[in-house]
Amino acid sequence: MAEPRLVSIGRAVPRRRYTQEELHQLNPWPDTPLLDRLFLASPIQSRGLFVPPTFYSQPRTLTESNDAWRRGAVALAGEALARALAGGGLSPEAIDLVGVTTVTGYATPGLDLLLARDHGLRSDLQRLHLNCIGCHAAIPLLRSVADHVARRPRTTGIALAVEICSACFAPRPEPQNLVALSLFGDGAACAVVSTEGPGPVIVDFESRFDLEHIDALGFDLHTTGFSIVLDASIPDRIAQHVGAAVDALLSRNHLSRADVAAWCLHPGGSRVLDAVGRALALTEDQLQPSRRVLRSHGNMSSPSVLFVLADVLAGAPLPDGAPIVLAAFGPGLGIETALLRAR
Repeated sequence: MAEPRLVSIGRAVPRRRYTQEELHQLNPWPDTPLLDRLFLASPIQSRGLFVPPTFYSQPRTLTESNDAWRRGAVALAGEALARALAGGGLSPEAIDLVGVTTVTGYATPGLDLLLARDHGLRSDLQRLHLNCIGCHAAIPLLRSVADHVARRPRTTGIALAVEICSACFAPRPEPQNLVALSLFGDGAACAVVSTEGPGPVIVDFESRFDLEHIDALGFDLHTTGFSIVLDASIPDRIAQHVGAAVDALLSRNHLSRADVAAWCLHPGGSRVLDAVGRALALTEDQLQPSRRVLRSHGNMSSPSVLFVLADVLAGAPLPDGAPIVLAAFGPGLGIETALLRAR
């Protein structure tokens, strides 16, 4: 099979950004030590939110929340797509496969066809949706798109992850909900994959799931919208399994952790990055790309790991063939990893 390459990544975030201090002032609850710590002692400096915070202070239906998601998802996904195409020097007609993932809303017809209609993609598209996955969804989506183009040389696919987390925020002061309100932001990332052109080679993937604790992280769906499930044990549980997933990926490709030139870890939160960094024995320098994305955008769920990869690729050029590891974590409890080689 031909080698699939990551030709370009386009990113988009809402134009309206909020500092943690602004969001702390806008929250509808009295100050508490927990609330102050989550917002005012956070490593996050600002986040883009498509849905304004005043939306959370008033009763709303699931329909209203999903409508807000749809407007935001179409807007941000379209921006990310346009930037990815421009970055790869491609026209919309060049795209053969559209792969989309989101967990924060629902649309039928899907986002792929809405984007095709609005952005001039062809009417004979192949399509792929990965929904109900969460923060680690961009990696299995990238795997599926890469497999598609590898078996069909000279075709081009996109892997597009978009989340409007702000449409899902619930106006309740439970601790896990306050953590979500202080952590998540909105964003979209679109990766162009082809066997033609420049860019890192997409080499291999590996997954791990802690099936005994799949209820530790996820969404419950109610008539008023989504309700976050966010157990405090998540960082430690991810740390227990991430080493095995990464080592299996690397050893199968005759590599060790010491060979990895760049680490792109999902910025699920500072506790997650701390725990994964310790588990993989990473230095603070190796964690910096993920910390930068967390600082500037918060946790955007599925697009986040592609933002980190784009940050790495925009930096100093890596040596030809240098290994790059992606690792993202989400409901399942799932760990999804990918191996790329710089070109």
